[in-house]
Amino acid sequence: MKVSVDVYTKDTDAALAAFKLALEHGAEDIRLNSSEDYSTKAFEYLNLMFTADHSSPAISALDDGPFVKDTDDL
Repeated sequence: MKVSVDVYTKDTDAALAAFKLALEHGAEDIRLNSSEDYSTKAFEYLNLMFTADHSSPAISALDDGPFVKDTDDL
């Protein structure tokens, strides 16, 4: 069964590693977006999104990293 992933982090290295892992394990529609403060233009967080099989190592690896489901938890 395919599931959608939508997580947030401030750790750029972890986000890039998770993106690469998703790509290597056949995830689809992989997106990595940055968000900046509107007034200061300062970096706020990265948003990683993809679709993958529920048993994909790319999904289980997110549990070991600095990823959250809600930006309020950053």
